Amino acid sequence: MGRGRLTRVGRVGITGARDRLTPTADPPSVYVGAIACSRLRPLAARPPRVVIFGGGYRKKAKRGTLVLSDPKEDHLKRSFLQLPVAVDVGRLVDEYRSIPQEMWESSHWDVHCSANMVLLRGGNQGMAEDFFSPESIDHDVLRDLPYIGWLLGESGPFGGTSYAFIFRMKPLGVTRPHRDLDPAWFEPFRIHIPIVTNDGAYLLSEGRAKHLAPGEVWTFDNQSMHAVTNGDAVRAHLIFDVPRRPEVVHLIERSRFDEGTDDPERWSIAGLPDAVLSEPYANSEPISRSEKEALGLDPESFVSRVEEVLFIARLTRANLKVGDLICAVEGVSECAVARTATDYIQVRHRPGETVHLRIIRDQSELTTQVRLYDRRPFDRLRKVKNRLQRQPSAGMT
Repeated sequence: MGRGRLTRVGRVGITGARDRLTPTADPPSVYVGAIACSRLRPLAARPPRVVIFGGGYRKKAKRGTLVLSDPKEDHLKRSFLQLPVAVDVGRLVDEYRSIPQEMWESSHWDVHCSANMVLLRGGNQGMAEDFFSPESIDHDVLRDLPYIGWLLGESGPFGGTSYAFIFRMKPLGVTRPHRDLDPAWFEPFRIHIPIVTNDGAYLLSEGRAKHLAPGEVWTFDNQSMHAVTNGDAVRAHLIFDVPRRPEVVHLIERSRFDEGTDDPERWSIAGLPDAVLSEPYANSEPISRSEKEALGLDPESFVSRVEEVLFIARLTRANLKVGDLICAVEGVSECAVARTATDYIQVRHRPGETVHLRIIRDQSELTTQVRLYDRRPFDRLRKVKNRLQRQPSAGMT
């Protein structure tokens, strides 16, 4: 067995084998990962060579020795760090409010089920890849936002940014727990500047919760599990990634650490604990705001176009086709915690139910129904299929 790859365990990242974990003494609570061995041996017999980070500390284990160093010295990501940057909240809010409504689009990810977004700097393909494209450009909307443009530019306090966007979350919305795992997001610091918020809005990270006030500048460990819960009003944040330039390194060195509060209830809400997944009939994507308006539909609705009809739909001969617009599920067309109509089925309906869908197909409206089935047996079948496909054919060496 070779050297283990970079792995995260809770609030801790380790370089070492996944199955060679030994707890160290508290505080802080971390794990040391032994380098891959042919069989499990005590650490004293097989000295590890690993790097551990997270929880605000960096520890190096070499020849059985742990060295503790200051997280600011190593410029580590940490939840939560407030950066000493002054922001003109009035100008920020004015420019945010000047953005035309037609510029706001649904997010590309179900985890960001409650957010509309405006991409300010990134790719220009109109896809999720725009948020980690190697070719990043300023979008046209940024020309009309001079103060935000200065914050993001090379002459601003951060020395330039790679990707930038505004996320606007619906009242009582959530961002589901997830990690930002594209390699383009590993090295830069993820910065949040709240524009408008409310007392019930919290950023969750590393098992903790933190309310961010308008105009404050925060960064956190976006490779850790993180989420958002919102209160009863709109929450909008300017969010951007900053490469490790001297300007931002200097800000990190002068930052203030705030570990937030222990709030398991908010974590539970963000995880949508009542959802029981059914086998999906289709993959769909939201249509644009202008398309909704042209069809006389609510711009805030989850109307979505079927991109792919899946196995269970073909098996049960469901009346669904690629290109169908699913406008409503059981008469509901909007939900604060669902990005698309198919996502809404997952979070608000359960296996065993029969749900009625209102569909627009070729400019005609129709109603169809689908029966929901538990996803778990299908997941097991897929695992068996994948395992069989990975096995070498007979006679091959």
